[in-house]
This record gives sequence, structure tokens and C-alpha cells, in this order.
Amino acid sequence: MIIGFSSCIKNRIPLETDLSGLQEHVVIVKGGVTNFSQDNVGFNNGDTTTVTLIVNLASANLPSSPLKVTIGVDASKVDSYNSSTGKSFVLAPTDAYTISSTSLTIPAGQQYAETTVSFYKPALDPSLSYLLPISITDASGKQLSANLNTIYYNIIGNPLAGTYSDVGYFYHPSSPRAEGPTTKTILAVTSTVLQVDLGDLGGAGYIAWFEVDPNTNHITVMDPTDYYTPTNDFLIQWDSGLPSSNPGYTPAWPGSSQCNNTYDPATKTLYMRYGYLGGSGYRVTEEILQKQ
Repeated sequence: MIIGFSSCIKNRIPLETDLSGLQEHVVIVKGGVTNFSQDNVGFNNGDTTTVTLIVNLASANLPSSPLKVTIGVDASKVDSYNSSTGKSFVLAPTDAYTISSTSLTIPAGQQYAETTVSFYKPALDPSLSYLLPISITDASGKQLSANLNTIYYNIIGNPLAGTYSDVGYFYHPSSPRAEGPTTKTILAVTSTVLQVDLGDLGGAGYIAWFEVDPNTNHITVMDPTDYYTPTNDFLIQWDSGLPSSNPGYTPAWPGSSQCNNTYDPATKTLYMRYGYLGGSGYRVTEEILQKQ
């Protein structure tokens, strides 16, 4: 790590590095806008995610006494980031995160100190993109880095995410059944990929990812990455009718003909038909989901 930081303080003589004139400064590891993608926060099917924040003393020598470093949320960084990138992030609400300690101490003879930041999904609107900029506010007189003084924790939302009314039918070789009416929460995985419970099997861990083509409004269903199989080929979609074999199915409810894997932006309605192959044949969910 010292070698990495020393690369920015090379003198003017080629192939030589002079550490004697290094002015000590404190940085946040993985800080700065250039590390924005690395600082993305995901929840991986849980309601809480905890990340580790590390501050580092960049110095030619280890400190001879403890060094106190104070960090805090810098709300002004949200507007500056949006202005420079054209994005529309909002500041994470205070009930959506916890910083375990804002006062860190780098021990004598060491260069690092760390704390943790926990994020809570239930406090977040899945349709919004959030930013939590955390900056070093004081480093006991040590210089702060202009570009590594802030870490930009970010949570990417999707305008299609949110709460939907849900009605449909689940086709099964031995246990066919109506679905709903009920509600479902569709979550944002990325700015384009969304996650939905598969039929009425969400409680059993069955989920699907999907994308909506902004030009055609066609829905593409896909496996959550490495969730079901290493080849990500578990989920199947049917755009133009139910499977005719293994076993064959006929429509079992009035909305079946509308379920062609399309999105209606005027009514914010998803018409979906997809499923998977089980041991005794296809399991297929047809659903009409309308955003509330």
C-alpha cells in the first residue's frame, strides 16, 4: 500500500523515489469518485448490509503515537456529484444507515483504523438512487487528500421498482392454483435490472430478475446471477402462449391472453409469463402486476 501511495510523490529524477519529503496525509481506502462503482451497496436478498470503512495514514514512517481521525456524512457532496455527472441521487435517510463509530484511532506503529457502516433496505424507496458520502472531517492536523477524502456509498434504484398489485395463475402438473389478488414489492438490482418473487413461491426462495427494453417495452426474464445454476439457465419465458407439452397447459383464468412479457408504461403494468422445468414438467406463472 505504501508503494501505491508513493507513486504520487516521485521526484523529477527518473526511476527514483524520494520519501524524505513526503507530507503525511490521511485518506479513505476506496475513496474518491473513481471508486464509485466499487462502493455500490447491495443487499443480496437480506434486509441489512454492512461494509467496512478504512482510513489510512500515508506516510514514510509509522506513527509514534495514536492518531485520531474523525469522519462524518457530508450532504453537500450529493449535489456536487449530481451536478458533475448529471445524475439524480438523493441523500440516504438517517434511518437507512448506521455508522458504528465516527471517531477512529490509528494506533501507534500502525497505519490503519476501521469502522463499519450498516444499511437497512426497509428504510429505502427502491425506485430512488441513494448516495451516502462519508468524509474525513479531522485528522489531528494531518493533511487530507483532495480526491480520496470522501467515500461515495451508493445504492442504485430503478423507476419501475416499488409496490405492485398482483393477480395471476400458477400452472403446475399436480398443484395448479390462482395467484392473488395480493401485492408484491419489485426491487431494483441495478438501474436496469429488477427482482420479483416467482409466482407465489417467494417465501420458498424462488425469485426472478428481469429487464424492460425502453424502446419496445419487451420484458426479458433471467436467472439471478449464479443463484439457481452455474450456467444461469434455470428460468424460461413464454411470450406467445403457454407450453404445449411437458405437460401442455390451457389458459385457466381470464388474463392469460394478456401475459406476453410486455410492459405498458401508460398504466405502469407488467404482463408476465415465465417459469422453470421441474421434475414432472413445467411450472409456469402468469401475472399481471400494476404499480401502486
